[in-house]
Amino acid sequence: MTTDDENVHRRVLNSVAFLIPELALNVTPPEIAQQVYRVVYEITGDYDPYHHAKRQADDLAMSFYPLMKDRIDDSEDPLQTACKLAIGGNAIDLGAQAEYGEMNTIIEESLSCALNLKDYKLFKQSVTDASSILYIGDNAGEVVFDRILTEQILKINSNNIVYVVREKPIINDATIEDAVRVDLDKVVKVISSGSDAPATILSQCSPEMKDMYGSADVIIAKGQGNYESLCNSPENIFFFFKVKCPVIARDCGYDVGTLALIGNHA
Repeated sequence: MTTDDENVHRRVLNSVAFLIPELALNVTPPEIAQQVYRVVYEITGDYDPYHHAKRQADDLAMSFYPLMKDRIDDSEDPLQTACKLAIGGNAIDLGAQAEYGEMNTIIEESLSCALNLKDYKLFKQSVTDASSILYIGDNAGEVVFDRILTEQILKINSNNIVYVVREKPIINDATIEDAVRVDLDKVVKVISSGSDAPATILSQCSPEMKDMYGSADVIIAKGQGNYESLCNSPENIFFFFKVKCPVIARDCGYDVGTLALIGNHA
C-alpha cells in the first residue's frame, strides 16, 4: 500500500522481526498489529496508506444507504435487520484481506444470515432498557452500517449513544473524519478512543473514553479486534463481527465466515 520498493519491504520485515522476541506471551493481536503498522509508517513516511481506500469505502457505502434503509423498513423486525447489516458491514476490513468484494454482495449476505436468537433477544431488551450506550466502531465504510443501526436503536429508545472511532489512522479503521463524512456525527455523539490501536486497548484510551466505557449500560463492540481485546471484560458487551480466522472461530464457537452477534452475558 505504501511502496513497491523491495528494499523498503526488507527494512520493514527486519524491523518487525526484531520486535517479536520482545512481545509478551499474553499480548493481543491488535496490540501486535499496532506496533507493526507503526514500523511501516515510520520507515515509509506514509502515516495513512489507506486514506484513499477509506474515502472510497465511505462513499460507496453511503450510495447504498437508501437501499439498506428501505430493506429495514420493509422487514418484519427492523432492529434485527439493522443488526444483520451492521455485522455484515464488518466485512469491509483491509487488515484481514486485500479486498472486501462487492458492496451489494455484502448487503445481501448480511440480510440472509441467521443470528443467534438468544443473544439477539438479550441485545434487543438491553438497548430498549438502556439509558446509555457506548458503540465502539471499527472500519471506514462500515461506519455507514453502524449509522443505520444507531438510527434504528433511537427509534426504540431515545438512548444516549456515543460512537467511538480511532484517534489516528491505523489500517482502514475509522477516524473522526470517516464518521463526519457519512454524517454519523449528526445522529449521535462521536468521540475518539484516544488510541491508534486497531481495537480497544483500555490502558491506552483517553480518560473520557474510559469513563464512558465504565458507565455505559450497554456496549456494542464492532469487529474481531474488539472481540480479541475485550472478550474477557465483565461489562455488558455485545460483539458484532465477521469471524475471519480459525483461532477466533475456535474461541467463539462459530465457523470462519460467520456473521456473529455474541452477548457477553447471554
